[in-house]
Amino acid sequence: MSRAGEIPLEPPLVRGAGAEPAKEDRTYLGYMAAALASALLGGFALAAWMPLAATEAVPGVERAPRLVQAHGWLQLQGWAGLFVAGMAIRIVPRFAGRRPVPARVTVPLLGLLVAPLVVRLFAVPWLDGEAAGAAALVAGILTAAGCAGVAAVLGHVLARGRRGREAWRWFAAAGAVWWLAWAPLAAWWGWRAAGGDGLAPAAFDDALAWAVMLGPVGNFILGVQSRSVPVFFGRRPPPARVMAGPGLLLNGGAGLLVLAMGLDGGGAARLAGAGLVLGGLGLCWGLPLAGAVRGRAHRLRPRARPAARFVLAANLAGVAAGLLMAAGGTAMVAEGGYAAAPLRDAARHLFGLGPITLLILGMARLIAPVFAVARTESRAPGWLERAPFWLLLAALGIRAAAGLASGAVSYDAWMHASAVAGALSWLAVGIFAADVLRAVRNERRTLAAIETAALGPGGRAQ
Repeated sequence: MSRAGEIPLEPPLVRGAGAEPAKEDRTYLGYMAAALASALLGGFALAAWMPLAATEAVPGVERAPRLVQAHGWLQLQGWAGLFVAGMAIRIVPRFAGRRPVPARVTVPLLGLLVAPLVVRLFAVPWLDGEAAGAAALVAGILTAAGCAGVAAVLGHVLARGRRGREAWRWFAAAGAVWWLAWAPLAAWWGWRAAGGDGLAPAAFDDALAWAVMLGPVGNFILGVQSRSVPVFFGRRPPPARVMAGPGLLLNGGAGLLVLAMGLDGGGAARLAGAGLVLGGLGLCWGLPLAGAVRGRAHRLRPRARPAARFVLAANLAGVAAGLLMAAGGTAMVAEGGYAAAPLRDAARHLFGLGPITLLILGMARLIAPVFAVARTESRAPGWLERAPFWLLLAALGIRAAAGLASGAVSYDAWMHASAVAGALSWLAVGIFAADVLRAVRNERRTLAAIETAALGPGGRAQ
């Protein structure tokens, strides 16, 4: 029985003098820290500043186009990419029955993934002419090397792991293939941007961004959820045959967007639109099956259940994004141009703040070891855990509404609302980062509490 002020903990199932304590792989914390740094120093910071710069409310109006592309890629390569890579490298070996990937592989790979983000943030947006083009080319080549490294690690694990027919395996394999495909696409981006003095053509950049959201990121969103989330809500994980349809739509949409990158004019717009239609339908179909859009996570401990709200909200936002993608893509196919810009803008940010940001925060609390002890505590969640959810919901609502209204309100109003959403998102992720730091700092104390709970009177193993 615990005393007042102590954290109630369940002792390990296996204990004794001969028991070998488990050694946790902690390199995922480096990926998490790098993802948070990219978000707070780059992606979300630019989401707040860049719209204000575009309206000349703050300095930087002449840099606005460069800041737009920098913001998008810091979010995709940094915030989403680093988090997906780090957690995939950590959990896929466990799902596949393989040993953890050693630090001699994961640490250099992290450095390779971070290097192009540094170039994108501190060089590409601020240089001009040939210097900006050269920096973009370097960023593209470094990104290609990092993406190929992630694909190699995940491919090796999946090829040598236990065989099975679960849905998560197919999504993990598709995700690994897309990380490999991202490598030449990133180099291609660098080459195109080098020819544009650091700026890639807008349609090319947009199609690549959507392809990355659906391919390297989207497959792991569906894969990890299909393995874990239904269990939280008392459902069986969906079989592969059930997830085959959403998977084909998602990957087919990403493939059409890649093909659109090689074309110009009406042909490119129609292919990109068709890709958005397929990808959007895949999200609308797959997220409710792989994850959850309703219900109560009664299979989780009471202390962990509030984190499931992030998952529910993320998937609902993803379904809304899918509907807007399908509607905007249909207009592009019909008109042969880049029509329905408000729908596509709202869809992009619903996806970014929903199935990416809300899901990252929720799943981190549910599966990251650094939060393991917090999931067993009896106390109610504190403000560090509650505030990010409501801040992100507010940001999501404001940013989606701003996108949908962008064709009906003034440019300044659209940009100022976008800046408010960016600031709220930055604050939410900043609070989450502070909670991660708190959990890391308290980890030694909580591990000592676990050890004490596993020992009997006199310090002897029970």
